[in-house]
Amino acid sequence: MGKTKIMISGPELHTLKDSGKFPCGVCRKGVGGNSIFCQGCQHWTHKKCSGITGRLIEDPDFRCKRCLGTARPIDVRPCTEVHIGGDLVEVVDSFCYLGDMLCAGGGCERAIVARTRAAWGKFKELLPLLTSRSISLCRRGRLYETCVRHVMLHGCQCWAPTQKDLDRLVRTDRTMIRWMANVRLEQHISSDSLLSRFGIVSISEIARCNRLRWFGHVCRSDDWIGRVTSLDVGGRPRRGRPRKTWSEVISDDRTKWGMLNADPLDRCEWRKSIKDCRGNRRTRQNGGTTRR
Repeated sequence: MGKTKIMISGPELHTLKDSGKFPCGVCRKGVGGNSIFCQGCQHWTHKKCSGITGRLIEDPDFRCKRCLGTARPIDVRPCTEVHIGGDLVEVVDSFCYLGDMLCAGGGCERAIVARTRAAWGKFKELLPLLTSRSISLCRRGRLYETCVRHVMLHGCQCWAPTQKDLDRLVRTDRTMIRWMANVRLEQHISSDSLLSRFGIVSISEIARCNRLRWFGHVCRSDDWIGRVTSLDVGGRPRRGRPRKTWSEVISDDRTKWGMLNADPLDRCEWRKSIKDCRGNRRTRQNGGTTRR
């Protein structure tokens, strides 16, 4: 019981976490230039969180929604502790299972943040090899793809990432690659050119390949990993667009790679289709020649 945790899942039940150098006073995510300063809580606030429809101008009387008491609470857990017999069990908003972070509010943002932190730790551990000029670019790219990207994409086959989640992965990956190549943004060298130098493809293509391989395994399984995809969840849907599902991501992946006619129940045919699509995109990115 000392290792047991309870997580109550549901829409918008995740705890807001501070991110960035200047977290927003309402959503707690990092703000950029299009923000306004709240004189109450002394935090910058996104324009979309401020409720202002016009142009943002400095206002000494501005108060954000959190100061006015109309914002969503930071911690919305129904309770923080549960008594089971004579033991006290903590109620958490996220839980780490087999290296993947499960969030009470759904989504994969918390999982991607955890994997990027782990990837940075592995990257800095291998930094002397990844930046060594005595090792060829292709060998450094192979080392980076094997040791760092695998850490970053652990469990990605089960994610249903939004565009912001993908941007976080791509941004982290490009930062590491530019560090390896000793290239700065002021030099105006494209990321595709750097990927071609190291003989690797973009991280979004690797994640798509992993998802499609796992999709074939799910379709061929007779156990719960296959039956859960058609499980009917009761309840009344909320207003607005529902959260992006894994099935929508898989459908988009199959459309982009032209695999709508491939049969996932045929293991050999499915894996060959994935390999051919990935090889064609790698060849196209490297200018028509496959690097070895």
